[in-house]
Amino acid sequence: MTFADLLLKEFTDQSSCKCELLYRYFRIFLIHVSSKLHTHLQTERRPRNLEIINNFKFLVEENFKTKKMVAEYAEAMSVTPNYLNEVVKKCTGYSAGHHIRQRIAKEAQWQAMNSNSCMKGIAYDLGFYDLAHFSKFFKNTTGVNFSQFKSQDSMLQTVA
Repeated sequence: MTFADLLLKEFTDQSSCKCELLYRYFRIFLIHVSSKLHTHLQTERRPRNLEIINNFKFLVEENFKTKKMVAEYAEAMSVTPNYLNEVVKKCTGYSAGHHIRQRIAKEAQWQAMNSNSCMKGIAYDLGFYDLAHFSKFFKNTTGVNFSQFKSQDSMLQTVA
């Protein structure tokens, strides 16, 4: 007996519980449809989330020197900053801002190790116009201050 047959049988039945049973069957039907719809939406959302993540990573790689705010990337992707953060965090475990900061710090470390640039030159190249702000950013992101990092790097180069 199908679900539709059960509904029709209860509808034509003259029992005193007819309305209550129809109500309960209808609720079961709605729960079933809702779960199917939720599963369908989740499978549709995954490719969109991957598209957003890949687009975000590409944009960060291309623009990390000039764009530091999640809102700037969200605007370029035509999504809200909250939505971008939600998707990035759900897929990677870290916020969009974290990824931006890590890319900037990675570049700062690379430049510190592979060039003779001073902290001021690296900060300026990365779009920081306040040296104190860059210094604080570097320390908070890498765990060591810039001069400690440079001295660790120079010690590693003399050992190698």
